[in-house]
Amino acid sequence: VMVYSASAVFASTRLNDSAHFLWRQVVFATIGAAALYLGWRVDYQWYRRAMWPLVAFIGALLVAVLIPGVGRAGGGAMRWIPLGMFALQPGEFAKPIVVIALAAALARRSERQAAGQPAPALWAPLVIPGVLMVLLLLEPDFGSAVILGLLTFVLLFVGGARIGYLLLAALCALPVLYHLVSSSPYRMKRLLSFLDPWSHRHDIGYQVSESLISIGSGGPIGLGIGDGRQKLFFLPAAHTDFIFSIIGEELGLLGVLFVVGCFACIVVAGFLIARRATSVFGGYLALGLTSLVGLQAGVNMAVTLGLLPTKGLTLPLVSYGGSSLIATCFALGLLLNVDATDAIDARADEGGRRGGR
Repeated sequence: VMVYSASAVFASTRLNDSAHFLWRQVVFATIGAAALYLGWRVDYQWYRRAMWPLVAFIGALLVAVLIPGVGRAGGGAMRWIPLGMFALQPGEFAKPIVVIALAAALARRSERQAAGQPAPALWAPLVIPGVLMVLLLLEPDFGSAVILGLLTFVLLFVGGARIGYLLLAALCALPVLYHLVSSSPYRMKRLLSFLDPWSHRHDIGYQVSESLISIGSGGPIGLGIGDGRQKLFFLPAAHTDFIFSIIGEELGLLGVLFVVGCFACIVVAGFLIARRATSVFGGYLALGLTSLVGLQAGVNMAVTLGLLPTKGLTLPLVSYGGSSLIATCFALGLLLNVDATDAIDARADEGGRRGGR
């Protein structure tokens, strides 16, 4: 509904079809439902065994997207591989695959420790996300690289890494981040627009300012679905990265709180699944997938509210975009699989104990 509301005028003016993005999103949602079903029905332990082929596949896609003639440029970045009506964005699928790889590495380490065997060093799991983050930065896709970095930090912390080592790694990364920002004019503009958007109201701070105007004008209950004004070519990326602003304008504070509450429910449910997991890998996997959805949603909403610099990240399950929707649905399917599989295992164990008695 919000994709259609945010995109109808733009699509009608530029493409002569007000429902252009709506029908495409319906197709993406159908594929996403299939991806969710696949993630739910295939035993999640299979992904542990297939971890290296999955990493190699997504790495090859991230390299391919950088090849002229294969990757497609847009907005100053090479992030997409055109496939007919669908443009594949490998960076979106790299996120759940990195979670699988980190969960497998941490589970192996925990299992070896439990068996009294020498455990691999905690720096070893950094290799896969590190390589993929470099490939993402080459596109450049700074937002997805940041999400991978945050996911790695969360999983390593839960996996037993000392907070001092993690802070040291973060401090070592600061010079790299400074170079990435200072050497890129458009990233510097984004940082300046974050620090003081109103001083650059008609320049680099335009998008953030329009986003704040959009959310602020919604008031408690909003202007009504379809009645927002910022989507009338005032707010760029209204149906993608900044759809949360349109929700704030048309549905008001109540709509904003509803969306935040929905994501909070997903995060709480995911953490409960991780806590109940009967296998170490399942616990890490559930935690990572939950953190992925929660972190990306939190960063997107914070950007629209001017609390973080613009990252170019979608709002999971809400923003227009096929790759993001399909990858998120697959991640949630895996989360459901951990819950369903471990529930079956728990019932089997309980039945075995009763039989023994």
